[in-house]
Amino acid sequence: MPISLSPQAARLLSAPVRTRKRLFLLCGLILLSGVIAFLVHRQRYISENDARVMADMITISSRVDGWVAQRDVTDGDVVTEGSRLVVIDQREALMQVEELKASDEALRLESEQVKTRLETSRDATESAVAAARAHRDNTEAALRSSQAALDLARKDHTRSENLIAENAIARRVWDQSRTLLQQAEGKHRQALAALAEAQANLDQALAHRNDPRELEARLEQLAQQRAEVQARIRQKEVALGDRVVRSPIDGVVDQKFVEPGEYVIPGQRLVVLHDPKAVWVEVLLKETKLGGLKPGQSVSISVDAYPGRPFSGSVERIGTAATSQFALIPSPNPSGNFTKINQRVPVRIKVEQPDDNPLRPGMMVEVDIDLAGI
Repeated sequence: MPISLSPQAARLLSAPVRTRKRLFLLCGLILLSGVIAFLVHRQRYISENDARVMADMITISSRVDGWVAQRDVTDGDVVTEGSRLVVIDQREALMQVEELKASDEALRLESEQVKTRLETSRDATESAVAAARAHRDNTEAALRSSQAALDLARKDHTRSENLIAENAIARRVWDQSRTLLQQAEGKHRQALAALAEAQANLDQALAHRNDPRELEARLEQLAQQRAEVQARIRQKEVALGDRVVRSPIDGVVDQKFVEPGEYVIPGQRLVVLHDPKAVWVEVLLKETKLGGLKPGQSVSISVDAYPGRPFSGSVERIGTAATSQFALIPSPNPSGNFTKINQRVPVRIKVEQPDDNPLRPGMMVEVDIDLAGI
């Protein structure tokens, strides 16, 4: 059966020998250039298709137990820092807080009453002491006056006795001097008694001034009780705040795990979210490719989900241990049989997330690391 050739092949075979040699030489040069370019690319670039977009996936858990009263977000929702995610039934915790606040208010009112009584008692006591001290001072002045009058009466009576002995005065004058002396002695005794009574009243007022210590002790006890109640209020308010689960970051909800009406316990996950701007690429490189790798080298990134859309990044961090060191089940070699296998080391590549956040955790990407591009 005859073989049919294409027109181009027929023209090539019918061409002169010199032309065919030139064409073969040109094809060889093109092939050699391709081989040289491939070798240069392998020397300068590290290419790897086992790479993924990564992000810190934050699992939001419950710190308290209770029934889920409300879930404000669902998968794919964009949230801001502090926005509400899940609400756990707050009724019982709210009543406990209100009860403690009522107890604190009752203690405050009692403290105000005790303070008023203490201030009134102090004012009354000080007034009594001042009055007793003033009365004592007056009685001391009266005693000094009576003492002066007594001394004068004694002198007059002594002179009258001397004169009556000499019959220089009448008996009536002597009787008058003796009467005045007796009256002065009576007033002096009264002044002494009044001074003793005033001093006793002053001592009693000074003794009663220490009575407010009982009220001060009660006031201190009330202050301690209020401090304990306020500490319990703060504790219950923290527990009440824990029943409203909020987002710790600006991010996007990746998955929800609870529905309203479900009962949750402490530590149970409620929502998983991540920050779409804080993404990076992780590639597992063979240990034989780490020789010329350095942080800062530029990286070309191709995302499988967006063919034809280029992304760029740079080497941020080179892992300090191979992935085999973190395996849950180690691979010992007790039999002595050994097969050498290249281990892989994780390399983190920094990539800038565009405004439309196209890079999502878990996406497969291909990277070309320029070993000379720093």
